[in-house]
Amino acid sequence: MKQPVIPIADEIVNALIGCSCHLGGTNCTNYLRKYIFGQRPDDKIHVIDIPKMWKKLILAARMFVAVENPKNVIVVSNKNFGRRAVLKFCETTGATPITGRFIPGSFTNQEIKGVREPRLVLVSDPFADKQTVAENSYINTPCIAFTNTDNEISFVDVAIPMNNRSPLAIGAGFFILSRLIGYMQGKISLIEDINNQIELFFYRDPVELEMLVEENKNEESAGVKMQDDISPVDDESVTPAAL
Repeated sequence: MKQPVIPIADEIVNALIGCSCHLGGTNCTNYLRKYIFGQRPDDKIHVIDIPKMWKKLILAARMFVAVENPKNVIVVSNKNFGRRAVLKFCETTGATPITGRFIPGSFTNQEIKGVREPRLVLVSDPFADKQTVAENSYINTPCIAFTNTDNEISFVDVAIPMNNRSPLAIGAGFFILSRLIGYMQGKISLIEDINNQIELFFYRDPVELEMLVEENKNEESAGVKMQDDISPVDDESVTPAAL
């Protein structure tokens, strides 16, 4: 197999595997079958070939860098757990985010306030964002999509084979793509501080956040109580050890 222009680092492989980006679904379309490494015998989950996934990430990053003004790149996610990843991706790269419900006619109806004319469109899921993908085909703009093994890719120009049904996988996918874009632009290192920065792209459930805050408060109060229970040692009460 021909090696990619940018070799994949071990840190990126560990991030992709740790976030389950390589785990697809139990079904697989004919087009995406060529990106499958194998199938787990116990649960029939298709395992995506990471080197092939990496090549598609490089291609997507090259398409992004080719756009002169990054604001003309529209990034869309209708999924709740994909919104944070999209917002952080756009904050890092300068692209324009659309989170939540996509308003029909946003690309084609000039009567709509805030109508957009993108040069490139990136979606987190071609099924959840099918309205965006379909409308984008009317204006003949290139479309990039993170696609699971059973996703249909009609009107998708570049399909990045990746698990798009996990908050961690979506966050990792957008993070690594943003790192590739910054690396090609000569702005950032590809793997520097990857373990800490990737967490900024992960969706956090509000209930989970409340539990974390409560745990931190309990730990702080427990630490203060332990300090109060420790009484200072009186130097006069300490007898020297026998020689």
